[in-house]
Amino acid sequence: MIRRLRIKFIFIASCAIVIILLIVLASINFVSCYSNFSEVVSILTYISEHNGRLNIDYQKRDNLNLDFYVTQEMPYEIRYFTVIANSDNAVIYRDFSHIASVSESDTEKIYQLASRGKSGRGRINTGENSLFYLAKSVSGSELMNEYQQEYDDELFSGGETYSLVVFMDISNRMYRIENMLFISVVTGLACLVLFILIISALSQRVISPVIESYDKQKQFITNAGHELKTPLAIISANTEVMEAMDGKNEWTQSTLNQVKRLSGLVNELITLARLEENPENEKIVYESFDLSKKISELVSDFKPVIEQQNKSVKSDIIGGIKMKGNEKSIHELISILLDNAAKYCDENGCVKVGLTFFKRNIVFTVANTYKEGKNVDTRRFFERFYRGDSSHNQEKAGYGIGLSMAESIVKLHKGKIAAEYSGDDISFKVTLPM
Repeated sequence: MIRRLRIKFIFIASCAIVIILLIVLASINFVSCYSNFSEVVSILTYISEHNGRLNIDYQKRDNLNLDFYVTQEMPYEIRYFTVIANSDNAVIYRDFSHIASVSESDTEKIYQLASRGKSGRGRINTGENSLFYLAKSVSGSELMNEYQQEYDDELFSGGETYSLVVFMDISNRMYRIENMLFISVVTGLACLVLFILIISALSQRVISPVIESYDKQKQFITNAGHELKTPLAIISANTEVMEAMDGKNEWTQSTLNQVKRLSGLVNELITLARLEENPENEKIVYESFDLSKKISELVSDFKPVIEQQNKSVKSDIIGGIKMKGNEKSIHELISILLDNAAKYCDENGCVKVGLTFFKRNIVFTVANTYKEGKNVDTRRFFERFYRGDSSHNQEKAGYGIGLSMAESIVKLHKGKIAAEYSGDDISFKVTLPM
């Protein structure tokens, strides 16, 4: 139990740090990527608004209200080229003097790739370069004013609209973004491993108060149980003497019944405390035995009791199924489930017992008719002292810890137990390794 608690603590703490790391690293990478592409779009917007040219007066940069950082070296650092096409999508102008990795023939091919896009901007990978482009419609008169010193007026027509596309090389930016992502992943994994090592080393100290409290609780239950046995035995003996002297009456019978009930409760509490101890410290003998035969024998023992209560028993037990475990504990497990089904089965109802195997596991089920089960929280069945009848009356014998004992026995055998309500039946399904 303590080992499971420690593992659960490490798991929850690790999940928490994973979530924090994911949020922090994802936020850092998102902000970095967003700021880089925002700057690229701002630069391309500036170039396109100036008809394909990056003309920035460094001395007047403060008056330009730019969305990107400007230095004297910036015009030489930004690698870009401009393409202008007419309404027939034919390239009539190209300026690739500001980039070394793109030739005149490349500009035509790259422009054709960009012209297929519908958004007016996007990213193109040429194999060697990663380019981001921005397209804009420009009137011929604007272009004539811009380029009239270099070309005659016949290159552009004042009444025509042209498509101006600016391409910017972002290979270095993409490399930095990808490198930062890689570093983030490696750093995150390293931090996670380091955290798990630290929390694993400190987990024993963290849960030590819980261990101490749990050990004291078990010790108290065991000591109190043994201390209660003596006065209960004396009360029982004195009551029997009174019956021998004065004869039986309802008062002595009531006293003996309550002593018997309390003695049973004390014994089950001691058994439960023993079962919940660390399996490594338990001296439990595991042996191979015929589980099919064991269940069949117990069903036969319970059948007369169940039938006397106007209830029926149906069993579907595959023969020859053997398991390795503590036979005494498994006997107790089967008895608890059969007794529970007999007590809570509706009048004229049916108790159903099944045994089969599935994927190298033994599956043992006990179900009983219980029409009121739809209003019962099956998740609480394995809590100590929980009773399906919330009044905790004594019409149904029991102390509310039987199913807790069943769960402890199943866990001791590295199995699983679950309760569910389906139709009018409440069923308990036990899965054990073969």
